[in-house]
Amino acid sequence: MTLRYSPYDESLWSDPWPVYKQMQAEAPAYYIEDLDCWALTRFEDIWQASMDRQSFTASHGTSPDALFLASEPPPHVFLFMDPPDHGKHRGLIARSYLKDKIALIEDHVRRVVRKLLEPMLEQGELDVYALSSRTALDLIAAFIGLELEEVLQIRGYINRFYQRESGVPGTTEAGVRAFTEAHGYILRLIDKYRRRPPAEHSHIVSWLGAEIDGQRLSDDQIFFSVFAMVITGSDTVPLTTASSIYYLDKHPDQFAIVRDDHALIAGVFEEAARYDQPTNLLGRRIAQDVELHGQVMREGQSVLFLYAAACRDDREFDAADKFDITRKQRRNLSFGTGLHFCLGQHLARLEGRVILEELIASIPEFEVEQGGCKRIFGEFLQGYAAMPILFRPR
Repeated sequence: MTLRYSPYDESLWSDPWPVYKQMQAEAPAYYIEDLDCWALTRFEDIWQASMDRQSFTASHGTSPDALFLASEPPPHVFLFMDPPDHGKHRGLIARSYLKDKIALIEDHVRRVVRKLLEPMLEQGELDVYALSSRTALDLIAAFIGLELEEVLQIRGYINRFYQRESGVPGTTEAGVRAFTEAHGYILRLIDKYRRRPPAEHSHIVSWLGAEIDGQRLSDDQIFFSVFAMVITGSDTVPLTTASSIYYLDKHPDQFAIVRDDHALIAGVFEEAARYDQPTNLLGRRIAQDVELHGQVMREGQSVLFLYAAACRDDREFDAADKFDITRKQRRNLSFGTGLHFCLGQHLARLEGRVILEELIASIPEFEVEQGGCKRIFGEFLQGYAAMPILFRPR
């Protein structure tokens, strides 16, 4: 089979695994000529590159759109910064996401899930993705300091922003319009909360009051921070929770042991994040020449980290293509690693575990409505965005 890969090749989106395996075996540093960039698929290569602050930079963006299609540089926010600026800006909100801080809100997360779940139990059907999305949005609204209705509005813009059209690489014209509308809407919110600040320890208050190296954050910096936090705070958890239920349903033997031992539920979420990684890829710009697998990746080119491929690398995981909730992972890339590891990984794991615990405790027997399952595809995100289940009403 001739090896051919591009992040914009729609024919690969629904089943990329054979090509990923071939890349890992034959071209672990794969050159994409039309984009003048490289793609890494092996776990160890991506792990080491993520740690290498000298050879790779996030300052030109990390998404394919930013690296290949954008006409302007990315905004000056911590997602697209290198040290020392990265630490200064990320540090404005980072303490809120420390593992010990997140552990303190478990009871609150559980109350949120139970409140949302209660009326659904009387209906005999629910969408796992929708329940998880609503939970994640409720929580990220509180962290940012926005009203829930405001975050739901922003999420609506984001949904349109990520819609893809066949034959159109990256963001569509409708997606560009959605981004523009989101920009105007969030700028109006910034003005609102500048006049009437929300909770003292919210991100909005931190960003509005911040002064770094004698400079206040611009409204555009705050806008993009809000926009990005709503994305990252409400994409991974719903997609991974939905896939957790999907693969448990596909593996009834594993579901049976989970019903008997809820201590395994955290492992279900972890394995689903590995096996069906929702963040298909992110990238970096190459800051200095790097030699890897006999190839020289040149300064100024870009490199893609194919996380979904790495999470199924047989060199790192035994029987990598097998879904196994008892798997013990020595390392994982489900939430990245290195300087730009996912800030909210502990919150995501807590949300996913609690949602699954409450679902399985309340509905030990259910049927996935296969015809209603909807999977989204794209160069960046992938996974089940609709996961309806049927059960006996309470």
